[in-house]
Amino acid sequence: MGRRRTETPGRPRQRARRAGAASAAPAALLVAGAGVDEAAGAGLGLIFVLTAAAAAALAAALCPRGRTWWALAAPPLAIAVVAVGAQLAAGAGRSGGSTVMAVVHWALDTFPAMAAAEVTAAVVLAGRALRPGRGRRACHA
Repeated sequence: MGRRRTETPGRPRQRARRAGAASAAPAALLVAGAGVDEAAGAGLGLIFVLTAAAAAALAAALCPRGRTWWALAAPPLAIAVVAVGAQLAAGAGRSGGSTVMAVVHWALDTFPAMAAAEVTAAVVLAGRALRPGRGRRACHA
């Protein structure tokens, strides 16, 4: 039988901390952007778009190499959840309008943020993939 590879005792904890930071920091940034925009009173706008792009860039920069597809798949879902939560917290659903109009308004508010986040994450991941010297040994011949 082959030898079983064991990890040092501290490794799983370090990975868990890094994974928590990779998801908590962008999420906090996204929630803060939605909160600031909703507090300004005009709904989700430019601040939310900018913080969504920054959160996607941060998530793409912090994600492990084997899980980079999450950095492209997660931003629209995270933005949708935060946007719905922000609009429910702000009372946008209680304005007396129809549900269809609320959904249309929500979609118009969040599409620019989703597009900016996707483009930013793709650019960061492309930069990570194309960065020279990454994962290669130096040749000292």
